[in-house]
Order: sequence, then C-alpha cells, then structure tokens
Amino acid sequence: MFCKNDLERLLTVDAAPAVSIFLPTHIAGRDIRQDVIRLRNLISKAQDELCEKHGLRRPDAEAFLKPASDLLEQGEFWRHMDRGLAIFLAKGVSAIHRVPVEMPEEVTVNSRFTLRPLLPLLADDGTFMILTVTAGRARLFSATRHGIAEEDADLPQGVAEIHAETDYDQNNLHSAPPARHADRTDRGGVSMVKTHNFGEDPEGLRKAHLIEYLGRVGARVRDHLKPFRGPLVLVADEEIQGHLRKDMHLQGLLDDGVVTNPESLEAEELHRRAYAAVKPMFETTRRTALERFNALYGDRSTTERTTTRAEDVMVAAREGRVGVLLVAENDKVWGHFREDYHRAFPLHHETDGAIDLVEHAATETLLRGGEVHVVSKADLPSGASTAAILRF
Repeated sequence: MFCKNDLERLLTVDAAPAVSIFLPTHIAGRDIRQDVIRLRNLISKAQDELCEKHGLRRPDAEAFLKPASDLLEQGEFWRHMDRGLAIFLAKGVSAIHRVPVEMPEEVTVNSRFTLRPLLPLLADDGTFMILTVTAGRARLFSATRHGIAEEDADLPQGVAEIHAETDYDQNNLHSAPPARHADRTDRGGVSMVKTHNFGEDPEGLRKAHLIEYLGRVGARVRDHLKPFRGPLVLVADEEIQGHLRKDMHLQGLLDDGVVTNPESLEAEELHRRAYAAVKPMFETTRRTALERFNALYGDRSTTERTTTRAEDVMVAAREGRVGVLLVAENDKVWGHFREDYHRAFPLHHETDGAIDLVEHAATETLLRGGEVHVVSKADLPSGASTAAILRF
C-alpha cells in the first residue's frame, strides 16, 4: 500500500538524478512475461537517459539501475503482482511498490521523483481498506475503485491458534507452576484467555477463544494501519461484525460493512461489494468539495479565496495555503519554479528541467494536510487543469 508516509519519504530525496519507472502489470497468466519485457525496455531507456543527459558512464548507469534489473530474474516477485508497479531509484534510495491501480508505461529521469501517476491512490477519494474475517482466517486488502491487493499484515490465522495455545496450558497445569503465558499481552496486547475457568461449557469456550482471536486481529490491524487515514470496510458474518465493532475500535471503520462469509466470495465479488459500501462516502466528499469551490468561485465577495491558475496554485500549496485542491485527471501543466522569485512560470510544452505544476501542487497540498480530489476536467472552470480553495 502506497500511502502519504511513502510520499513524504520520496519527496525528501534530494539526490539527482532520480529515476521513476511506472508500468501496468498483470496479476496472473501468461501476460506476466510481457510485464518483464516492458520493465526491461524501460530500464534500457533509463540507462540511455542517465548516460546521455546526466553524464553517467554505461557501467555506472547499469549499477544505478541494478535494483530494478534484479527484478527481471525474480520469478517469485512476478507471481505476486497487482495492477501496477512503481519503482523509484536515486543514490542510496530504492523503493519498489506494487499498487492496485493501473500505471502508465513510462520512465522519467529528473532532479526529483515523479509521483503524478500515484495521485489516484493519494487523493482523498483514492484508497480504502478491506478486512475480511472468519473464525478460520483474517485477511487485509488495500483497494481502489480499480481493484484490490492483499496486504502482508501478519494477521492471526484463526481460532485454531488459540485452541492450540490453551490446550498446551491445560496439559501443563499439573506439571509446572501456573503458566505465565496464560496472562501475557503479546500478540497485539490482548491477554490470553484462561480457558480452564470455563469448565466444560463448550459454547463459553468457543466464544472466549473467538473473542481472544478477534482481539489479536484488531490489534494487528490497528498497528498496520497507523499511517493510513482512509475508510475500512469490514466483511464478516454478523457475530464477528458485532464483536469487532463493539470492542476493537478500528480507525476509519465504516458503520455499514458487508455482512456475509467472505470465504464465499471470489476476489472480484469481494471488491465489488466492498466498493459499493465505500462509494457513497467518496462521491459525497468529492461532490461537497466541488460544490464548495463553485460557491466560493462564483461569489464576488469570496472569489479571492479560490484560484485556478496552476502557477498560483503551486505557490499557494508550497506556502500551506491550499485547503482543498481539485485536479483534472491526467492533465499536466509544465513549468519552472524560481526559488529566488518564489514564483512559478508555466510553459507551453515540456522542456529539459520543467516540472508538472499540477503534480507539485498536489503533493505539496497533501504534505501540508490539505485535501486533494481527482475530478473530470469538465467539472472545472473552462480550460483549468486545477482549482484550489485557499485557507487564507
């Protein structure tokens, strides 16, 4: 899952040249071979640019790109793909992200990383999480409207773990002092259930084990999602929904989840039903932002709190003045930013050293706690690629 913490780390890199590689990938099937070929071609293009535009010798360029080249021979890596792949390389930096949204096939070598293709994941209506839980296992997925990918969250894998541990406790009650691990708070800070207190009541024992297991799931999910601020959709049966909602205090958990046994759902159906649960919230948030901008923009007394000029938006974003930013999907505005003048200057087309003012405005807004929404160009004032509501 690519999140704002990853964005912050990449934006702090100041070690030109910085290589950004993006490509669409396939989750399974023979097309995976084509993904390897695409990456090889992009690496070759990056080598050429490092040599021709940045003065590296061919061996040095190959060494610079080695973290990406190594992936070409890692069959296991390609068997666990998502819809897109993003690779960032600079001196001392190697970041590789599988992402649940299709990436363009492109490579850029510049003074800083290019992050525009990842904006759909970083926007406030971009990513959500799906937690599926049964008594047998728990899984966590990151998702967008385009698809889902399972997270490596190291979740407890069922009530059987609790059974095994408590069986061990009971077998050792008469051969050792009271087992300390019966009270321990590892596995996420949830104390182990003293199952022998339930006597021969099978239902009481089952419930105690289930609650213990769900407590561990909740603790691991809370820890894994600390950097994430989006919504979480719970997919589970009614009993598990009740326990998790009552006791686990999961951040961002939607009031209405998907009440069913998730093991009965194929991946596509799981995604469809989970997105249906979160879609109204995303649409409401985006629509509210658009309506608020239009109201301010159309009123003479408040229009100064808005701007649609990409060069002005970027400067305002750097100053922390952008509270809400609307960007047209896939639109770019090339330009230069002059630190000495503290101004941005738009260009008619891309030139050496030019930056995408829209991308920079979006990343600066996100880093300073503002909202970013990716919208249709038709939603913005005529000809605009971006629109901002200013804090001051």
